[in-house]
Amino acid sequence: CGEVLKALVGKCPACGLELQEVGTTSAVKEFSEKLNKTVSIKQRIDLIRNYPIPNAKADIFEFMVLATSNFDTKKHVDAYGAEREISEAWLSKIEQSYVKAEILFKGDSDFSMFQELYDSDIKELKAYEAKVANRKHYFFGTVLILMAGFIFVLINIKGSGLAANPRLFITSLLFFANGIISYVYAQNKSLKLITLIVYCANAVVNIAFCFVAPGHMFHVLIIVACALGAFVNKKNN
Repeated sequence: CGEVLKALVGKCPACGLELQEVGTTSAVKEFSEKLNKTVSIKQRIDLIRNYPIPNAKADIFEFMVLATSNFDTKKHVDAYGAEREISEAWLSKIEQSYVKAEILFKGDSDFSMFQELYDSDIKELKAYEAKVANRKHYFFGTVLILMAGFIFVLINIKGSGLAANPRLFITSLLFFANGIISYVYAQNKSLKLITLIVYCANAVVNIAFCFVAPGHMFHVLIIVACALGAFVNKKNN
């Protein structure tokens, strides 16, 4: 119609014509061919991250479908090294496609397709990350509770009773408390600050025990446990 178009325009504002890549090679096909010719992992990652996505709706959607089909939620969370970097690159391509679609077609009825595809991947990723984090908390809590039970049984097997071993008894209680805290934190991440404070307080108490009665390895173990618990809770939001 002769209208001069600005960059990042998916539809002509004058006549309403949707822009298409008419008479050209599919951008996704060209991208795939270049991807197959990469000779190193770095080249592959750079191409995935930096390859420009056209403005046409069909091309953006094709890129998003391609990226989501190459992005595996479980592998992304569990992967390390080069495999993780490639997965991060595909995730960035999903986000690039979605952001471009949001800029160009947010008011369009077809935008729901982009929204649905993006939400399904991101929600699945967050749900699996939370599952893995919770699994660590439950495992850590179980280990601490078992250690608390071991110390408690050890005190009674020796026959001296709890009264003769107040420090070990308190240590077993702290192990048990930390284990329960780990369980609670797995269910409610809003308790993060309280969890960290309790771990630090328990560690300080046991450091004091080490000065009062050096040689008790249980106190050293619980200090390590508190530090590990604080690290796990800080890392997994």
